Amino acid sequence: MGVAIIGCGNMGRTHARLLAGFDDVSLRLLVDTDEGAARSLAAEVRAPEAGAEFQRALDDPSVDIVFICTHHHLHAPMCVAAAKAGKDIFCEKPLAIRAEDCAAIAEAVRTAGVRFMTGFQARFSPFFLKLKEVVPRPWLTIAQYIDPRWGEQSWANDPVAGGGNVLSQGCHCFDAVRFLNPSEVVSIYAAGGNYHHPTLPITDAVACTLRFADGAVANLAIGDVGKPALMGKAAYQVFAGETTASLFNYHWNPEIRLWGAEPGRLTVNDLPGCEETDFAHGYTQQMRAVVDWSLKGIEPPNAAKLDDGVRATTLALGAIDAIRTGEVQELNWGQARPE
Repeated sequence: MGVAIIGCGNMGRTHARLLAGFDDVSLRLLVDTDEGAARSLAAEVRAPEAGAEFQRALDDPSVDIVFICTHHHLHAPMCVAAAKAGKDIFCEKPLAIRAEDCAAIAEAVRTAGVRFMTGFQARFSPFFLKLKEVVPRPWLTIAQYIDPRWGEQSWANDPVAGGGNVLSQGCHCFDAVRFLNPSEVVSIYAAGGNYHHPTLPITDAVACTLRFADGAVANLAIGDVGKPALMGKAAYQVFAGETTASLFNYHWNPEIRLWGAEPGRLTVNDLPGCEETDFAHGYTQQMRAVVDWSLKGIEPPNAAKLDDGVRATTLALGAIDAIRTGEVQELNWGQARPE
């Protein structure tokens, strides 16, 4: 399978290094506006071509799939162009900065009939799969995704290029909570705002409640408001009365504690393959899934596909709207929950 990677920053490098280890993948082209970064990574992963022109990936008949790992405001135009060129697409999160851009991506992908996966790797993590196994229908979910303060100059805080923490990173949390619940979100209410980036028109902290069609609820706390010393950056708890499961320190040293199920404690040493960090977090399995889907037509059951990417971004934007308006945001997706 011929691959082009667009954007050779952190996530582009992560995906390129994993894909370079697959016998059925050919890294054909690496692209970055910093051509030196593209050429450096190309040398590391032995890709034959590197440059600064995105169009080269669309014009190359040996490229079957493009990995879009750029700043967020570029996702929509690049996804639309790639779909029109007939390329399968892997796009990093969030899908876009604005709802209308999500809609444009969705229309282009559906019209072209190409395969599309969004970069929510937690869906492949053995830790998240264990939570779903132990508590398949939680009635209450509590989740957090909290960082120390991002700098004013961080591109992800730029209101045009990144959108701020709640959108840029919080979409991970929204998608993970959707993944852990079998029902669809029907409304969102939120409070929060901009607490310590006074020069930027962004939302840097949110506390919100999601209501699901089956009556379940979830509480989410997201923001760059400090380092959580006990639970770690990302933590998830699911409750179903007689059984509960808690995942904490997910990004640093993941661990699960169970109540009403055995064993009561699970670490990287207890889940096969999780001694390797990329496997524990799902990156390795996500790359294998997208290759098998694009190359062999094997549809990945856990992957975040087009609608999942749209909905995670919609929820993050909905939380921001709820803060702005002070009103519950009712959600009408217009179709059933994606399989």
